Amino acid sequence: MQTAVALGRSEPDGIAHIRDSYAAFDATRGARSAGLLRRQLFGYHDLLVHIRDFDGEAPGPDLESPLDAEATLFYQWDGRPAAAGEVLHSTVIVNRMDPAVIPEVSALFAELDATDFPHRMGTRRRRLFSLDGVYFHLQDFAETDGYRLIDRAWKEADPRFIKICRELEPLVSVYDPATWRSTADQVATRLYRWETPA
Repeated sequence: MQTAVALGRSEPDGIAHIRDSYAAFDATRGARSAGLLRRQLFGYHDLLVHIRDFDGEAPGPDLESPLDAEATLFYQWDGRPAAAGEVLHSTVIVNRMDPAVIPEVSALFAELDATDFPHRMGTRRRRLFSLDGVYFHLQDFAETDGYRLIDRAWKEADPRFIKICRELEPLVSVYDPATWRSTADQVATRLYRWETPA
């Protein structure tokens, strides 16, 4: 499965229009004819994050929208794929990152994902994207509340999780320091989800 992430900026009153446009498109055969398996929209501060999963190579945009800046995938780990009929739930973490540190960030996650830790945590798939100094960490879980699993990993203090958090600290910074209070403030809010019928 290939994933594409596009980024846009939208005023709060424009989000409903964008969501409704995708819902109308996805209700037709248009999304399925484009090979789309799943579409999700997440909001985070002034950002609108558009995630599309395809059964093959990701084509270009499937509907005219302000989300035309495609993020670059720089790391992926496929873990355990979804079984037939199983629904995975995404959690999106948004931060800032200088593109120059992409090799270091990729190496840290490759080291972690080579252990059993992601499986113990419940992570089924991980994708890291970058666009214009913004970092998107997309994790899929079998459970609906991925942040709860992330928070539990922190509280259980697995040394591998603590280590990667400490090593990422100088490389990845919070998106908006003025409003940041805890790690929960780094998680985007899901605004829309569509999945192709089985």
